[in-house]
Amino acid sequence: MDAALYELGPPKVTTLYGVSIPQGPRQNCRYDDGTGDTLDVPLAATAYVSGRTMFEILPKELKSLAVRSTIKYAPHPFVWMASAGAIPTALGLESDGREVPLDQLPPWDESLRKTYPMLWKNPVTGGLHLMAHGCGAMEIFVQPLPEGVDKTGALYPDGATITDLKEVRKILYTMQRPAIAPSLVYPHEWRPNDLVLWHNRGVMHTAVGILSEDQHRVCHQCTLASADDPIGPSSEDVEKWV
Repeated sequence: MDAALYELGPPKVTTLYGVSIPQGPRQNCRYDDGTGDTLDVPLAATAYVSGRTMFEILPKELKSLAVRSTIKYAPHPFVWMASAGAIPTALGLESDGREVPLDQLPPWDESLRKTYPMLWKNPVTGGLHLMAHGCGAMEIFVQPLPEGVDKTGALYPDGATITDLKEVRKILYTMQRPAIAPSLVYPHEWRPNDLVLWHNRGVMHTAVGILSEDQHRVCHQCTLASADDPIGPSSEDVEKWV
């Protein structure tokens, strides 16, 4: 997603305009995560996946966890994570302690940090979209199961505050990885003057592939920070999915 994750609300729509697009053969993008998955992509593609699908294909215990969870993000998250290495699928970071210590970040205010639901609700369709930025997340807060709900097989049935960064990233990766299976990814093949708009509160995206030194992709991107934050699951949603 496109989001500052600190102080400003995430845009509702992202626009990307293709100015200059390199030409060349298609590429085979390897996930390099031990699954053997590969994705055939056009040169300089942008890949998209659905946050709604990401939620809906989860097993019951992970749906229950997602509908009860919120995520707290780091202050100045893109400065905080700048020195950390990405994992091969780009869904998160290696947990090797390379994040910038909080007391070495630019001045920040606790009141400006963002805590968002793990699931963002589409105000038009009512659909729930799993929208988590695995690189900027620091903590996960899990609400307990509602009274009277069977706890058999449930994850964190009594609720939890998860602050171990490695565990936070493991949980988010487990939830998000199924939705980037090759069959669920749309890699857009850019042409000059293409204008692509997408629901930034329901769709995840990333650049894929690699360019040579003499190849350049130039795009103009426009996003406007929102005056409001995403809304999460209702009590009815929780009742449905726990």
